[in-house]
Amino acid sequence: MRILVVSDTHGDFRSLVAALGLLGRSVQALVHLGDGSGDVKAAMRYGAPTPPAFGVRGNVDADSSVPLARRFDAEGRLVMLAHGHRYPLGDGVASLVYAAKEAGARAFFFGHTHVPYCEERSGVLLLNPGSLSRPRGPWGPSLAVVEAPPSSSCLDVKLFELVGTQAAPKLRAIRL
Repeated sequence: MRILVVSDTHGDFRSLVAALGLLGRSVQALVHLGDGSGDVKAAMRYGAPTPPAFGVRGNVDADSSVPLARRFDAEGRLVMLAHGHRYPLGDGVASLVYAAKEAGARAFFFGHTHVPYCEERSGVLLLNPGSLSRPRGPWGPSLAVVEAPPSSSCLDVKLFELVGTQAAPKLRAIRL
């Protein structure tokens, strides 16, 4: 299973359309980690190739029908999904690790900070794809592609910057 993970599009569905144009046909799922959860429907209306989508609500999303957190099955690996604004990150990521372990999850995917992040802590994979529209830090608009091969218990993460133009977008690998 191959998963496109995005967050914090903040109404800029065109960046999501560009990402889906590059990857939409090669992934089996799209995960949107909030603050722009309605952008998935906008991208679909725009004609972007969109796999089954799983989203959570961020602190600026108004649609209360979108859950604040959810579990996602990535080929037998349980992943917690949340925007992250309800987890204190001031002292690091301990609250995310704790929440994942309490749920029996192998990973916790979150957004909110707009900064790409990927690290394994205490046996839990923590992933923030950054922001597709309002990036912070040294990288531009960013996203993640997660591979969950059926023959392994691992989750393989690759982070990318979305570069180029709207007419000719490209991906450039991010090294943390």
